Amino acid sequence: MTKRQAGSDNERKRASKVSAEPRMERVPRGRGNAGTGRARQADFVVIGGGSAGVAAAMRAASHGASVILVEREQIGGTCVNRGCIPKKMLHYGATWAAILSGCLSHTGGREDWSDAIVRVKAEMARLHASYTQRLQEAGVLVLRGEATVTAPGEVRVGGETLQARRILIATGSQPAPLPVPGGELASTSDDVFEWNGVPASLVVIGGGYIAVEMASILSRYGVKVDMLVRESRLLENFDADIAQALAEALTAKGVRLHLNTDVTVLDQANGAIEVCYRQAEAGSEGGNGGKDAKGKERTHSVRAQAALAAIGREPNLDGLGLEALGVAHGQRGLRVDRQFRTSVRGIHAIGDVTEGPQLTPVATAQGRWLADRLFGRRGERADFDVIPTAVFCEPAIGCVGLTEAAAIEAAGKPERIGTRIKRFVSLENRFAGNTMPSVMKVVYNARSGRVLGVHLLDNAAPEIAQSIAVALRLGVRLSHLETTMQLHPTVAEELFG
Repeated sequence: MTKRQAGSDNERKRASKVSAEPRMERVPRGRGNAGTGRARQADFVVIGGGSAGVAAAMRAASHGASVILVEREQIGGTCVNRGCIPKKMLHYGATWAAILSGCLSHTGGREDWSDAIVRVKAEMARLHASYTQRLQEAGVLVLRGEATVTAPGEVRVGGETLQARRILIATGSQPAPLPVPGGELASTSDDVFEWNGVPASLVVIGGGYIAVEMASILSRYGVKVDMLVRESRLLENFDADIAQALAEALTAKGVRLHLNTDVTVLDQANGAIEVCYRQAEAGSEGGNGGKDAKGKERTHSVRAQAALAAIGREPNLDGLGLEALGVAHGQRGLRVDRQFRTSVRGIHAIGDVTEGPQLTPVATAQGRWLADRLFGRRGERADFDVIPTAVFCEPAIGCVGLTEAAAIEAAGKPERIGTRIKRFVSLENRFAGNTMPSVMKVVYNARSGRVLGVHLLDNAAPEIAQSIAVALRLGVRLSHLETTMQLHPTVAEELFG
């Protein structure tokens, strides 16, 4: 065994040890007040220990408020336990697995998956401990249990009553169930992080960023992936040129895309899952055709060892008692105003449980701003009009600002909007013998030259998008990009000149 191999083996053992340790949190609970007639008093009760709730609780406590945080599961919410962190670690692991498979005729990804899951769980355990310690040090009282808002200013947790002038709902979201017969046979993105191994084949139902990320990650672990997409293209809310380039990249890597599909039923037989679907029109990429010669819609099916439904997320509201209090709902979550107030006085809501963007940095910024406003100075509000975002697929997507379609809609006329697109093969891909192009697209005002949006397809794209977000906020123009010195050789230099 080489020194490098020994080091890697020791690292895996350390990760395995951490992830195997009991996930116990020393949560201060008190003796409770059931039967005493007394309620525990606080300035602020936060329901939900994800990014939004933790940020709000810690910021409020820093202003001297007495804060109680109620969480029924692990601290950290979706981001730490079922989203951003474990997903991106699996993305890194998938890249390594694909490289090893190509260079060393490796194991096809299955042993790599087991190693990756150990590392993911070790990092989750570290983050749980870190979050708990930081909350304790901030003076936040953490209670474990199911919370119900029984009246404005009153929350029940088990047999205990909490009273506070201000209550915050930050319970996040969960994967939406597949609403077809047999839909319960499909796993969700939450389930993936509990898999001990990967199936040989998988049907991914959905075409949004979670579906794309899971399809890309699992295909690099050696899984044969079919994607059933309801829309006519992937990533309907992203720029069309970037989405098309990604579809070509996924297809080149072996992912089969079936577009314009409507899943009708899932059935299980002989150790496999059969997914039946209707296809709206012929010629869908990777599909089996759409209508017959007479133009009639036909039903198709695809079989795989497993199915994964990634058709969106819905807010976690069950059991909170909000409907009985008359808290108003919108189409995708609780309805709040610009100050994150619900329709019931004293009850606020932030993060994925509302109708806003379901992004961790957005939720965190909302929580801090709200706590500043309620308990301290009037904090400066984050700019929620310029939100960079990424899709951690292979190659990755990074974008900020308006898509071409959104810019044209806002301007009223197509001629008022200009675009500049560059397609090139990065040095990284050339070194690997891969000719798949990277794509960079700039959307700008044709008259003033002001940049309205930047959309990137390359593994460096998320990091570039974060930096360029500052430039968009400051009103960068196309001429600024063209006259800025480039850093060579980089992927980012293709944006400049």
